[in-house]
Amino acid sequence: MSDLKRFPIKYIRDFIKKDYKTREDCYICSSKTKLELHHLYSVSELFGKWCDKNSIKDVTSVEKIKELRVIFAKECEDDLSHKNLFTLCSSHHKQLHSIYGQTYSNHLAPKIKNWLDIQRTKNGR
Repeated sequence: MSDLKRFPIKYIRDFIKKDYKTREDCYICSSKTKLELHHLYSVSELFGKWCDKNSIKDVTSVEKIKELRVIFAKECEDDLSHKNLFTLCSSHHKQLHSIYGQTYSNHLAPKIKNWLDIQRTKNGR
């Protein structure tokens, strides 16, 4: 029986977000209001593939997730790093997800990065 009060990935995200700092403005338009963080790579997909690779099936207890998230964050630190994290205003974050979906596969990361850069250039940055 699971003692989790929420989805396992929420515990993972909370742990990795503690080290993130929102940049001062939107990557695309320089807005300084309603800023949000966007992971270029889906943390859910990264964690799922990491669990598969390591034959991890039991993620049903808070204690187990707290143990796994430390190892996961260390082993996937390049994909989870600041270079793959973008500060976006709420409007541009919603626009990105309206194009690529709320959840998307990590194979789209290069296309999303390209879209971010195109939008940034369109906004004179």
